[in-house]
Formats: sequence, structure tokens, C-alpha cells
Amino acid sequence: MGKNGYLQRQKNTVDVYRQAEKDTYIQYMIDMFMVTLNDPEVMGRDVFGKDRIVRVVHAVEKNFSRFELALTKADEADYYQEKLDERLAKILGRDALVPFPKRYEWIKIPGYGPKKK
Repeated sequence: MGKNGYLQRQKNTVDVYRQAEKDTYIQYMIDMFMVTLNDPEVMGRDVFGKDRIVRVVHAVEKNFSRFELALTKADEADYYQEKLDERLAKILGRDALVPFPKRYEWIKIPGYGPKKK
């Protein structure tokens, strides 16, 4: 039990650091969007003020939760990846959309064919 207990504590420590890193980058991206949406050099005269930014941040949080499984190894990950691409294709058009596997090279796309030997 001692060795397994040690390995579990190590895994828990790594998991805590990974979660902290993830949360930090999420907050940083939200901060960058807020700054950008309020920048007249980017947005022209239609900068976002506090109320619009708060609505956008809440919607981003909702969409983050909605599509979060796309980034996981869950059985339904491919479904959420496709749904995210469909949504983005409506915005950007299929010709400008970089497909999920290219945008997220580091995420393995589950395969449903026979296992390779």
C-alpha cells in the first residue's frame, strides 16, 4: 500500500497543478477578450462596455461547458467536436474553417474501426 499510496499522492499533486494551470489560462483568455472587446483600435466605435462584456463572459462560460467534452477522451467527444465545427462553420464558412483535428493537433480523435496491430 505504501508505494501505491505514494503514487496516488503524486498523481493528485500533478492533477492539482494541471487544474491550476487550466484555470489560469482560462482566466487569462477571458481577460484578453475583455481588453480586446473594449479596444477602439480593434472594435472601432462599437467597443464593449461593462454590461456587454459581462454578458459575453457569461455566454463564453456557458459555451465552454457546452463543448468541454470535445477536449476529453469521453465516448461522446467526437460528437461535441463535430457540433463545435458545425457551429464555427456557420460563422466562418466551411472554406475558412480549420477542422477540429488541425486546430487541436494534440487531441487524439477516437477511431471506431478495427484496432491496428
